Amino acid sequence: MVGLRATPFAGSGDRLIAIRWPAHVLRHENKATWFIHHYRQLFDLWDSPYRGVPANAEGIAYREALRRIDNQGLGESRDVFTNSLIVRDRVRTYNGLDPEPLFPPIGGDISRFHTDCYGDFIFYPSRITPIKRQFLAVQAMRYTKTPVRLVIAGKPDSALFGKEIRDYIREYSLQDRVDLLGWLHEDVKVDLLSRCLALAYLPLDEDSYGYPSLEASHSAKPIVTLSDSGGALEFVRDGQEGLIAEPNPRNLALAFDRLYEDKEEAERMGTQSYARRAELKIAWPHVINRLLGEDQ
Repeated sequence: MVGLRATPFAGSGDRLIAIRWPAHVLRHENKATWFIHHYRQLFDLWDSPYRGVPANAEGIAYREALRRIDNQGLGESRDVFTNSLIVRDRVRTYNGLDPEPLFPPIGGDISRFHTDCYGDFIFYPSRITPIKRQFLAVQAMRYTKTPVRLVIAGKPDSALFGKEIRDYIREYSLQDRVDLLGWLHEDVKVDLLSRCLALAYLPLDEDSYGYPSLEASHSAKPIVTLSDSGGALEFVRDGQEGLIAEPNPRNLALAFDRLYEDKEEAERMGTQSYARRAELKIAWPHVINRLLGEDQ
């Protein structure tokens, strides 16, 4: 951070746009910050198992030092944006500022996304890690009453976590109903999105709606998320763009079954999911204009 702070950007260019933490500590007379998240282990995850820093005098002092650094970097910005309402609220809480939410779109050629059908499987493409809760989706499959299937795609953060999921699938004889596909080429992922019944995105208190949610929206698919998933709840309204379940296997299973039993409802929610991006101004022209300090 000292190196970033000392980098001589003053007078270079009309505007400096800082995005990835801790780029907001860079100095420029016309700086805008698009704040994606805090150092989460020290702030919103402080009282969770994911803290990673001891809550002793040294850890608390470290936390307060970073809070002061954030306050300075954000406070000297001409404009401060966040990628979600939840991060806006965290900045209000931890830094005493009131930033403008600016929702990030997907990059690249979005024409690759399309809708083929509303099939028989729930698709969950994401990095496989405990905080994304793929294990909960697998547990839910024990309690479904319909032939709905679950397809999980992604690379496990650890071999141990991947083994736990595979062992659970074997223990409860779910091999015919749960597929673990590993990392997928983009074309394969887009094809699965086009044919899935819905997308599952189940993180714990995440700071944005997540790119999987946007990919589902571009594919006109409903999204199943959880009542404690954080930013996903800014995109998904229960019964409109998808379903919001309670974070337990039985309630999640009910959501999976509901979509399987009423594919017309799934399609209706998918249509609303597609339209939701326009409601929230999730588009690059809007984002770029705001980052440049232009129209709202």
